[in-house]
Amino acid sequence: MRYPIHHKQQSRERILNVAAKQFRAKGSEAVRVADVMRAAGLTHGVFYKHFADKDQLLREAVKEALEQIASSLKDLAGTLPRTEALRKVIATYLSEEHMLHPGSGCALAALGTELAHMPPPMKRAVSEAFDEYAAKLDFLMPGETADQRRAAFLVLFPSMAGCIMTARADANQERQRQILAAGRAFFEQAFCSQQTPTILEKMQ
Repeated sequence: MRYPIHHKQQSRERILNVAAKQFRAKGSEAVRVADVMRAAGLTHGVFYKHFADKDQLLREAVKEALEQIASSLKDLAGTLPRTEALRKVIATYLSEEHMLHPGSGCALAALGTELAHMPPPMKRAVSEAFDEYAAKLDFLMPGETADQRRAAFLVLFPSMAGCIMTARADANQERQRQILAAGRAFFEQAFCSQQTPTILEKMQ
């Protein structure tokens, strides 16, 4: 039986969505192709109609995950003034909700340490996805030039991801909350205040 093209595309998107969630929630090593296909409600054989192997799935799933978080944060900002929107984004990123649910959060915060040890093809794919992530949120970043806004993004988002990773690794719930609260206060002060232009000048 031959399925229409849109059915094949829907199956591929379903696999990617499930994989993006499972990789973030459990880590790339713990997730098997069979687990993804079972969760997607598809047979194992269907996988190879869409992907050559698990490595390709991981590359595309990370890209999908970064696209999802970028779109989510962009929608969150809405039509608010830039500074107010960025405060809201920082508060949401460094929230207990994000910390507790890696499967629906930022792939950098969920897989950053793993991705650092991946082979060059994976790193190149992540770099391209990260560039798209930055481009989508460029309108939120402080700075008069594109270089300043990119520099601000390259400091802010990886640093927030580090806060989330550290909080997740800490067994002390009170300290987890302290890490997130301190991060929110610091980044709001650094990127949403009158001090921001001076900080951006030092980035150049």
